[in-house]
Amino acid sequence: ELLKLPAFMRVSSTGNMLSHVGHTILGMNTVQLYMKVPGSCTPGHQENNNFCSVNINIGPGDCEWFAVHEHYWETISGFCDRHGVDYLTGSWWPILEDLYRSNIPVYRFVQRPGDLVWINAGTVHWVQATGWCNNIAWNVGPLTAYQYQLALERYEWNEVKNVKSIVPMIHVSWNVARTVKISDPDLYKMIKYCLLQSIKHCQ
Repeated sequence: ELLKLPAFMRVSSTGNMLSHVGHTILGMNTVQLYMKVPGSCTPGHQENNNFCSVNINIGPGDCEWFAVHEHYWETISGFCDRHGVDYLTGSWWPILEDLYRSNIPVYRFVQRPGDLVWINAGTVHWVQATGWCNNIAWNVGPLTAYQYQLALERYEWNEVKNVKSIVPMIHVSWNVARTVKISDPDLYKMIKYCLLQSIKHCQ
């Protein structure tokens, strides 16, 4: 059934960076099942290394989603700091009034059985089950300059914060360079720069 999805949403495809990792990252380049009871919450977060994600509600109940554009993640991280919660590893649930007061637009919607949610690169999101539901989800890394830049930025930010990155971005970059013809000039430049930096570190 999942092969019926368009290529950019599939668990595995040539244009998906996570298909070039060379090993399994559970729940990222494999499908993960979440079984939810009414009221269960997935706290606020960005996906590992800012990758995109696909989430399908199999039902029978609904989920309510809240999402904020990547542009505002640092402001939300600031809220976490003020409340003594670690943005990357802690458990937090934004107060909508705080976001509105800071002029942060929030997407809020209900995911019904059969609905697919696409979470774009770096989107901050949190979810509440309003009924009994089963969800399947996985991550996707489209070969775009935007996705690559956000993934690398989070890779570096994780190093600063002593948080282990789930995706080995340097390794992925070498694999992509070896096996994929990159036609986007911006992406080509970014990957080339990353590889040159990694060679410098070897020396």
